[in-house]
Amino acid sequence: MTDTSKPGVSLPLHRARFVDWTPSSITALAFSPVPPMQASAHMASSMRSVLAIGRDNGDIDVCTWCEDVVSTSQGASISKGWMPEVTLLGDTNYKIESLAFTLSTSYDGVPYLRLFSTSGGSIISEHFLPPSIAYVSEATSRMRVTLPTSATRTLSSQGGTIWSMAASPTGKYLAIGCEDGVVRLINVAGDAFEHVVGHRAPTPGSAASRMSRVASRILSLAWGPPQRRATAPARRPTSTSDTSSDDECEDDDTEAWTDTYLLGGLGNSTAVVWDVSTGHLRSRLTVLKNRNEHTIVWAVAVLRDGTLVTGDSTGRVTFFDGRTRVPIPGASFQCHTTGADVLTLCVSSDSRAVYSAGVDQKVAEYTFVGHAWAHTGTRRLHAHDIRTLAMDPPLDLRSSASSTPSRMPILVSGGLDYHLVLTPASHAAWRASKEVNPISSSTSTSFADTTQRRVAFVPASAREGVVCVAPGPRYVVLRREQSVGIWQIEGTDAWRKVLEMELRVKSNLGAVAISSDGRFLAVSDLYETKLFDLSTSSPRRVPGLGAAIHRGRDVPAPGASSLLFTPDSTRLVLCTAQGAFVHVLQLPTSSTGPVTLLKSFTQHRSRRAAADGRLTARLPGEDSSSTAREAASARDMFVPIVLAAVSPDGQWLLTADTARHMHVFHLDTLSHQRALASPSCVPSAACFHPSQPNWVCVTLPTNHVLLYDVEGDTMPSWEATLRQELDAQLGRIREPVVGCTWVATTQGATLVLYGPTWLCTARASSTMASSRKKRRSSDDEASMPGTWSIRTTFKYQPLLYVGALAVDKPELLVIERPYFALAQSLPPAFYRGAKYGM
Repeated sequence: MTDTSKPGVSLPLHRARFVDWTPSSITALAFSPVPPMQASAHMASSMRSVLAIGRDNGDIDVCTWCEDVVSTSQGASISKGWMPEVTLLGDTNYKIESLAFTLSTSYDGVPYLRLFSTSGGSIISEHFLPPSIAYVSEATSRMRVTLPTSATRTLSSQGGTIWSMAASPTGKYLAIGCEDGVVRLINVAGDAFEHVVGHRAPTPGSAASRMSRVASRILSLAWGPPQRRATAPARRPTSTSDTSSDDECEDDDTEAWTDTYLLGGLGNSTAVVWDVSTGHLRSRLTVLKNRNEHTIVWAVAVLRDGTLVTGDSTGRVTFFDGRTRVPIPGASFQCHTTGADVLTLCVSSDSRAVYSAGVDQKVAEYTFVGHAWAHTGTRRLHAHDIRTLAMDPPLDLRSSASSTPSRMPILVSGGLDYHLVLTPASHAAWRASKEVNPISSSTSTSFADTTQRRVAFVPASAREGVVCVAPGPRYVVLRREQSVGIWQIEGTDAWRKVLEMELRVKSNLGAVAISSDGRFLAVSDLYETKLFDLSTSSPRRVPGLGAAIHRGRDVPAPGASSLLFTPDSTRLVLCTAQGAFVHVLQLPTSSTGPVTLLKSFTQHRSRRAAADGRLTARLPGEDSSSTAREAASARDMFVPIVLAAVSPDGQWLLTADTARHMHVFHLDTLSHQRALASPSCVPSAACFHPSQPNWVCVTLPTNHVLLYDVEGDTMPSWEATLRQELDAQLGRIREPVVGCTWVATTQGATLVLYGPTWLCTARASSTMASSRKKRRSSDDEASMPGTWSIRTTFKYQPLLYVGALAVDKPELLVIERPYFALAQSLPPAFYRGAKYGM
């Protein structure tokens, strides 16, 4: 990229589009439920829910809301939306069909999130979340978090293929609709994960193990509003250390919630209602059907007042009275194209709006106006089938009908076109309050006329690492789901395919790295890391990697969350996916040489993580023996490592985890150097300065740039100026920063930052001014030391990777993945637009 405004300064750029990376389509969305304390306080918290994005390849992106309030003339809130914090890798031949969060309570009385999924088979899986995401209470800082030894646990449906799944409002049960026409209940209260055991004499608050069989598959499920059952109040503790939150919990204990009924959509033009306590079929709802075939009820929903909603294969959405179970007059809508299946329904957090979507790429809104339901808007938000909708804040059926959310409702949609779309969906009360739009600069926040945001389908951070580069042979490596492709850039425009590797793995690949000289290639799935030697005519598996890590035992090397080689290609850094170990291994110098374990660091395992990511010291009242017991059990406490970076001289190693802990290691002495101050959110990328290897640049999804001196606390004089100018330039961009790199030039180092749709370069203005043929006077602003020239361009997009291609000379590699190249591989869409002249 050439800076035309500053002649004499240029940065050679290779623009590549041959890398055939393909994202996975979105098949399911789920928001975490509202904690009971927030529900009882009318959802007073302004915290956004955790978003889980299920994909067709079996992966699940667990995302948290990222927002940075900046001081602008309008006082706007520049939010980045939901950013992936961790990706839960799916097993081979696994596909996410449905997702569900539940909020359980640990033995210590602390609420924590649990995530469940189905894959279109007969297995339901629970995915264990990192503590920084799962434990949402402040009390987490006082807990000993013991994590499971595996990433998931599974349970058979006992009834064949699972077609639908829904979590109960109380968080006690999961309902699964099976191939044999039976709905079974899974007990998930506390830490349970088992089928409900039936009782001959039901007790108050109990549930039947299964519902009455129906002569069809259960294609959709929804729970009815629970009932409140008064119980004896709990005795109040006499301790004076009780907080107001403890009082709220005690008040909640005086009231028990009981699940009431289930609504199921069938494939024979009907929907049915079951009584949860007995399992008996309570009523049957009939929808309109075609003359020649049955109507399939793909989606169902229940509102707070008991109103039932169905969406079917004819494109119709029908509202049923909650008491009589008959269609409400005037509340049957054909807003979707006739014959376009309605695949999903979503209810607003106040139950006054319902949204439907399906194969015609439309999202329709139905609002309760006055005393009747009305169609209030239709938007075409996607280019292909819409598979799923979700709303934040999510609907809480335990809240009163008059409760309203304290944060602006946002409708999230996803489907086959790979994009996640965020659309404000506020009601009249929100529009009257004139709250800031967190999605776009539009002043309108109503669904019908606001501006949506389409999230780019390329990776949202460099932590995902789908592309890496070997500067020596100029290799470009692409990580796919279960294979690796390698290309070589031979000249300014020439490139060739070098290698295509299909790997035997148990899950999707999660990490890949190639050495700078191109000799070694490391790949890893969730369960195993493999090392290959590429110096021979065909890739050769390097033996002994697992034996080196496990001290002689002939077992596979553990799966890695992050892999990287040192710049001299002599060492491999392996950060384990389970256990959060940082292994430093010496690579063999010959084809028969062994792999040697030099050091294993455990800094990401030895501290307790608070809910906000802080490192906690010994608590008041804890004695040394308590601390000793904690240290002894440190092997059970860890936070997943998601980012690693090494300095150009191979001396420093930086690692970061999901709890925002950042550690620096000295690779020459194989020792832990220091822990850096925790940033406000999980870093998206990190890079070391080429001429000052002790300076590291860390980027955040909020588009803030942090600079650290890993050797001490002394930073150059230009550090504050660079941060301020970058914050001013990038603060106006809503897309988050994905990656960063330093490129060494003859005029000095240039910092390159990039996002999904933008590219930014930062270069010291003083060095640029010195290269001009005609120098300005000494008081010229461009010649003052400490000033920077910041340039941003939106010419290259969407960006899959940006990084240095060579070490000995300044070359920048920019890899794009245009959507039109991906659209050719998609199946035909239901609607392609008008064809003129026909």
